[in-house]
Amino acid sequence: MDKLFRMLSEEYESVWFIWHGGEPLLMPFGFYKDAVVLQEKYFGKNSHRIGNTIQTNGIELNRRFIDFCKDKMINIGVSFEGQYNDVLREKTDVVKEKIKYLSNKERVFSVSSTISSETASKQKEMYKKFRADKTAVSFAPVIPAGCAACGDTVPNADEYIRSSIECFDEWLFDKNTEIPLIPHYLYILNALGDPQESDCAHNSCLTKWMCVYPNGDLYPCGKGCPPEFRMGNLNSMRKISDAFGTEGFGKIISGTIERRNRCMAECSLYKYCNGGCSIDAYYETGLGSNGGDSCRIFKEVFGHVLSSVEEIVQTRSDLSQYNKFVRDAVLGKLINPKITGQ
Repeated sequence: MDKLFRMLSEEYESVWFIWHGGEPLLMPFGFYKDAVVLQEKYFGKNSHRIGNTIQTNGIELNRRFIDFCKDKMINIGVSFEGQYNDVLREKTDVVKEKIKYLSNKERVFSVSSTISSETASKQKEMYKKFRADKTAVSFAPVIPAGCAACGDTVPNADEYIRSSIECFDEWLFDKNTEIPLIPHYLYILNALGDPQESDCAHNSCLTKWMCVYPNGDLYPCGKGCPPEFRMGNLNSMRKISDAFGTEGFGKIISGTIERRNRCMAECSLYKYCNGGCSIDAYYETGLGSNGGDSCRIFKEVFGHVLSSVEEIVQTRSDLSQYNKFVRDAVLGKLINPKITGQ
């Protein structure tokens, strides 16, 4: 860690660290205390040059660690599927109590739900439960990588699309909701012309992110990259930026450029999706191609959101029928169109 933080501080103005796994909280509490001490050593104490997020299944969360995260301004993300958490994970009742504690103590946190074949049709039902608990949530499908490639957890694309659109429509007209629905809310902002880094699969992330394995190996993404995209090893590098000159990075960037050029020429939604996720494409149709399930899901779901937004803006609909997140976004567009660059 010492070498990683030192090298990053020498080359980059700001860095955001996402601690994930596996399960990051299997590491002892002292590991994270030491990590913050090293960050402060190289980036400065209370520095705006760094940020941290812990992405955990929530089982090992405890009051001491939660208080530590508050003190050090570390974001907490919990991987949790609500009433269907047992489909992919375990100890659901334990995690529920941890989330309840976070909510009662007004700690800033968010929930990420991975949608599988068993929950693909249940997104609206899951949203309603998170809404009742006032817990912000984001939905994303299982992709055919790793153990999911040989199992039956990858959702049917058509079923996922139908349920995602149904969930969005429920949220859109839910006047009493207190939570944004992600990625749909970010899709609304994009549709209004306010470009956002929406779900990670649809923003241009190459050269912006790097995944560090426990043995020091570097990869361009944390989604389980194949060995051919390995960008060297931290222990043999003098500069972090050297990783972007490796053969492994060259392979993923060249295939990504090929796919994006094809997408730009063929699809009107390219400006919103940036050609999609390279790792998703790699496992679905090949790195240089698109049109797999992830691409289809985005086209259909985002297309529905885009049509809904266009209708609201063009017809000057009564905004009181929509939730507050939509009302505020549309009002900003109508009152000052230049804010969104239109």
